Amino acid sequence: MAAETVVIESTLSPEDAYGKMIDLSRVPEWDSGISESLLSEGEPGALGTRYDLTLLGFDGQPTTAVYELTAIDEGREFTMVGTHPDFRAEDTITFEATSSGSRITYEAGLVMLADPAPVNDEQLTRIFAKLVDVVRAGLVPFFNPADES
Repeated sequence: MAAETVVIESTLSPEDAYGKMIDLSRVPEWDSGISESLLSEGEPGALGTRYDLTLLGFDGQPTTAVYELTAIDEGREFTMVGTHPDFRAEDTITFEATSSGSRITYEAGLVMLADPAPVNDEQLTRIFAKLVDVVRAGLVPFFNPADES
């Protein structure tokens, strides 16, 4: 299993940051590796809601993973689990108040399911670190919107 943690400081309140992120239809706004996210079942922000996310597979071709909101602590934390024939991803995002807004902690994990796996453990660790760097780069502006005045 590959695992990474990202911590982002935001000017948004924890409630506002949580509200922006739990709507998984917005994933392409902060993860450039996701080209599309479509609500497939449930209501945005509700436990059990599912989204079909289009991403590039290990073969470089577009593929779909189904992400489900599997745990919710309203305004504070949620977990989303992504399933695909090749992998299972489990990400938990926590929102805490700070003196200037909030701190968002994104804990991401990925395990290969395919047999044989398209990559070995060492390759997965390297690839996953790069994928999480893309997420980090997108989350900073997503949670710190420019002043529009």
